[in-house]
Amino acid sequence: MSLPGNLAEPVRGQLDAEGRLISADPPLLRLHLHCGGYEGGPLAVPQLLSLCRLSKQLDMDLSRAVQAADEDNLIDMWVETRIQREDSPATIAINIIDWKESPAPESNREEPGRRRDFDILNGRGSIRTDASLRIMALSFPGDLDAIENYIGHSLLDVIDFVEPSKQSVMVESISERQPVRGQHVRQRQGNKSFFILSGQPLIDNEGLFSGYRFSLEIDQEREVEKQSKEAPISLSRSDLISDSLFGSQLGPALRQPLGKIIANAETIGSRLEGPLRGDYSDYAKDIASAGRHLMDLVNDLSDLEAIQRTSFSVAADDIDLVDLAHRAAGLLAVKAADHQIRIDLPEKDAEIPVKGEFRRVLQILVNLIGNAIRYSPDGSVIKLQVAKADDVSSVSVRDQGDGIAEEDHQRIFEKFERLGRSGDGGSGLGLFISRRLAEAMDGSLTVESSPGKGAIFKLSLPTRTE
Repeated sequence: MSLPGNLAEPVRGQLDAEGRLISADPPLLRLHLHCGGYEGGPLAVPQLLSLCRLSKQLDMDLSRAVQAADEDNLIDMWVETRIQREDSPATIAINIIDWKESPAPESNREEPGRRRDFDILNGRGSIRTDASLRIMALSFPGDLDAIENYIGHSLLDVIDFVEPSKQSVMVESISERQPVRGQHVRQRQGNKSFFILSGQPLIDNEGLFSGYRFSLEIDQEREVEKQSKEAPISLSRSDLISDSLFGSQLGPALRQPLGKIIANAETIGSRLEGPLRGDYSDYAKDIASAGRHLMDLVNDLSDLEAIQRTSFSVAADDIDLVDLAHRAAGLLAVKAADHQIRIDLPEKDAEIPVKGEFRRVLQILVNLIGNAIRYSPDGSVIKLQVAKADDVSSVSVRDQGDGIAEEDHQRIFEKFERLGRSGDGGSGLGLFISRRLAEAMDGSLTVESSPGKGAIFKLSLPTRTE
């Protein structure tokens, strides 16, 4: 996106009474889409939406500086809002009369959609509210309809507190513009998942309080309890002890310190706090890499524990295999580039509608593409292909690696099986978990391969009928 600082013509847009972007000039529309919005949907640029809501609340036209960002740039704008009272109900016109872009800091230049996909993959979400706690933007793990159902609602109408007394504590913190930490909440609608909610107050360019940015993380302990109550578990006593020990104690206890280790090591390695000897910076990057490997192992063990419960189930979302193939490849684009590996993808316009859980299908594809990168030679090509049929549709991942002998085709899907490989960073659980997830969605995961001819892993899922 590239615009001169002094615009010959204002960039215009219009919001309806519900905050939906009903018209927009191309630059504003592109920014809206980059921030996760969609045509005709709620304005997804939090800073602009906050100004429009204030204009509506005060019932007056406003004019002030606003700063937003796309994936590469910080954008400083001068924005005027005009209430269109002749419309019924009244709409709000947006006129952007100044638009200046500057490169975003390297640490902030990760593409927003890619960052959201990482959050979805890891069971995390986020909520951005205005000063009155009305939701302006959000992503809910495992709830694809959340943006339509919750935008414009009060945060306190969307969540319940596991301990009701804690609500008054949080409200008091918010009234004093203090951070919110570690609140245990449950989603009121949808899949009614349990989350740990934390948030930070936001201050605008004029030093005024403008709302909160909250983070959501799945509350693993309470999700285990919920699944246990919803269906009986046929496990031996030793299994129950092991299940309780990791699911409700070890897993959560390990994630928090590992997350801090990774974050601090990355901060040191990127020298954000000042200059550092080159070898120390390399040590810090090694620590961060090792921390991420341990975090992956914790996540794999949590998934292993979950899929082996008799109460385990997945959602039946309406998803598109082409869209998910592009998302998964985007998450691993940097890793592939490090090895000069090209990922060929199906045309974006193609559509392969299927039934399956969004997050779990993304998890399977990330695992398959990650394996293909790990076991393919540098400079090779990984090809993703899709096929549509009446009952079952599929996406396949083809690599140019060493291949797999026929007698090992079933072994690689066994728990902790790595075919004798060591030191490659794998846990031996990825394919086992992926196949179990595919089967839980009434699908399958298979392999075709022979030595020296690479491998083709194919994920098949029920075709969605309109």
